[in-house]
Amino acid sequence: MGRKKTVKTIDEVLENSKIDQQPQEENLVKKTCRELGITQKELAEKIGVAPYTISRWANGEIDKTIEVFLDALIYKHRFLILEKLFVNTQIIHKVS
Repeated sequence: MGRKKTVKTIDEVLENSKIDQQPQEENLVKKTCRELGITQKELAEKIGVAPYTISRWANGEIDKTIEVFLDALIYKHRFLILEKLFVNTQIIHKVS
């Protein structure tokens, strides 16, 4: 399977969001794979396109709709991480 990145704190997730506000040179496909902890092949499987399509996007043949979609995947992933952290924090506080 792909690489898994563990986010330990809400602050770390928010810090990643601040980085997004600065101009970046990183390819959006590579960024998406890094954020989700998956390979380009796994990304292709996840969204139902051919690996060749992902390769084309990674090489710059990408339209604005796909850029918005990949950004949405990143933010959905971050939201789910924050949601898990929040739920776990609430559970800990109830037990304490």
